[in-house]
Amino acid sequence: MFARLAMGLDKKPELIAHLTTTSSSSSGGGDDSGPRETLPERAANIIRYAFVACLNDRSGTSSTGIDRTGNPEGKRKGIYVLANLCLKILFACRKTRGAAQIFENIFVLSPPLGAYPKAQRVTYLYYLGRFLWANGHAWRAQKALGQAWRECHGQCLQQRRLILIFLIAANMVCGRFPSEQMFARPEAYGLRERFQPLCRYIAQGNIVGFRRHLDIGSEHYAWFSGYRLDLQLRNRCEVFVWRSICRKTFILHGDPGNPEARKAPTFDLRDVLAIFRWQETIYATPPGASQPDNYIDPDFVGVVDEPTGEDALDLPDMNNIHSKMTALIHQGLLGGYISFSREKFAIQGAKLKGALAAGFPNAWKTIEARADDEVPGWKLETSGPAFGGGVVRLSGARPVGLS
Repeated sequence: MFARLAMGLDKKPELIAHLTTTSSSSSGGGDDSGPRETLPERAANIIRYAFVACLNDRSGTSSTGIDRTGNPEGKRKGIYVLANLCLKILFACRKTRGAAQIFENIFVLSPPLGAYPKAQRVTYLYYLGRFLWANGHAWRAQKALGQAWRECHGQCLQQRRLILIFLIAANMVCGRFPSEQMFARPEAYGLRERFQPLCRYIAQGNIVGFRRHLDIGSEHYAWFSGYRLDLQLRNRCEVFVWRSICRKTFILHGDPGNPEARKAPTFDLRDVLAIFRWQETIYATPPGASQPDNYIDPDFVGVVDEPTGEDALDLPDMNNIHSKMTALIHQGLLGGYISFSREKFAIQGAKLKGALAAGFPNAWKTIEARADDEVPGWKLETSGPAFGGGVVRLSGARPVGLS
């Protein structure tokens, strides 16, 4: 009730405006020492003191905090209840930077997550997955979210749907797309029209459709932005579009090579450049218009020479293609090397695996092979290093939300 009250008052500050005004005048007002602690942050800090007390409890008979039946002892029973309350407040009010300390302290001092009830495990892994997603750790996020989704009760459709939204996004960034069976599930209602077009554009190598689906003017933008999915999907999935362009270029216009003559399969980077320039020109043309939008602010007309034609669009050149191809090779999404003298890409290992399998390895398996299995914040064992190792001392810890 305390957590709900704090979040409710944060959404309707007018209900306590007279109290905050009185408090400001009695304290002298005009304090310019820095941003003040919000009401939800203050509430999370109050709950945090109880959370710290549970973490530090040593009243049980076991040093691990788990009794012979496998259940938490003493006050440690309340660790995840209180942690989840703090996380709920911080995420609802978008003050997630304070969540890092909670995850780190649990990773160091808490008994294993598996010793706690399923409802607490699901809630905690959901917030951990969202935190990892927000901080760019998509592989770790999908592991936490995947476990939360699998353990969530089948009748809790609203909770399963919320988990699934972030799980699909994290999986897409890692190269695994949702199936028709996934979209057919009851908790996935309405998600097909959001995510399936993106998957199709990626497979087609369609930069225009991919970007416009996530652009501000798109009918889907408000939905993606509301869950804070738009930027990561656009920035981190576009590399898969680049790869699809290369793959289609090889299939349609590449040289299959000759293993007997030790000639590697190749495709021409000039063809790739032509496709990129063509698509960038279309993207720069507003839907329904016949010419690219080369708008110039009237205040700057005549100040500099106005570019004309393709130069006005800042279309990619061969250096841009080299950069994109190098990035794909470095990430393991392309198998081969660039011949700069011939402006071609040569596929390596085609004799053993085949040209497509060698040149365009499975993205999900490639990312999986390079990923770390450990998920910081998810306590699987009774002991282990924290985020960066060492022991966290809570006696002098700063309140939640302070930098």
